[in-house]
Amino acid sequence: MFIARVTAPHKALLFHTGKPQRVLEPGVHWILPILQTVKRISCALHTHEVDVDVITRGGTPTSIKVGYTARVTDVRKALINVSDPFATLRASVISVVSGAANEFTIDQLAEKKGEIAGAAESELRGLSERFGWGLGDFQIAVGDPSMSEELKKLLMREEAVRRENAANLGRARNQSEVARELLQVATALQNSPFARELLRMQMLTDMGEGGKVIVIDSKLVEAPTKVLVSEAIESVAAPSNGHSAAAT
Repeated sequence: MFIARVTAPHKALLFHTGKPQRVLEPGVHWILPILQTVKRISCALHTHEVDVDVITRGGTPTSIKVGYTARVTDVRKALINVSDPFATLRASVISVVSGAANEFTIDQLAEKKGEIAGAAESELRGLSERFGWGLGDFQIAVGDPSMSEELKKLLMREEAVRRENAANLGRARNQSEVARELLQVATALQNSPFARELLRMQMLTDMGEGGKVIVIDSKLVEAPTKVLVSEAIESVAAPSNGHSAAAT
């Protein structure tokens, strides 16, 4: 028989002819050569940090630093179901945190760190139970989003364009409102002769401020004009006094 020594914080799983038998606690254990093998795994708290790339809800790429901890709580599952439970955990942390953070805008990420961490912990716990990672005691810490200088400049340009578009939209709305008011005035003038006369009088008043304005009514001019035309026709048609005397 051989001696298999297991030292804390490790535990081990005894395999007999390739089949898992029992979990070995820290200490000295006798095993049968050839027939039995031992596979060890650390049960200490595993702490790691990873940078997670995120595309926010507004489409802005950024990165957040995520710290996570976990430990092996089921030796049999951790040694049978996955080849490396902590490598699986690392890939899952990146995927889970990225998915949770994608729901927020760049401005919301710093405020929603606790919410993102809580959602990630819950999802990782469910994944471990569902796929038999043998991991537990999950803790997630999410840092503030970080951006490169080029990305910051890009965001500043986007903000400037957004403000300019908002200002243009405001001016367009004002012009549209003025156009609607002018249309209402035009409709009122078209349907009301009295309103048209009031507008004409107002325009004349505005023109007369600071100077004299002579207003001639076309109706008053019409009659004298006809008289003058009639007199001109008669003078042309009637013979002069000299010509009349010669004829007689």
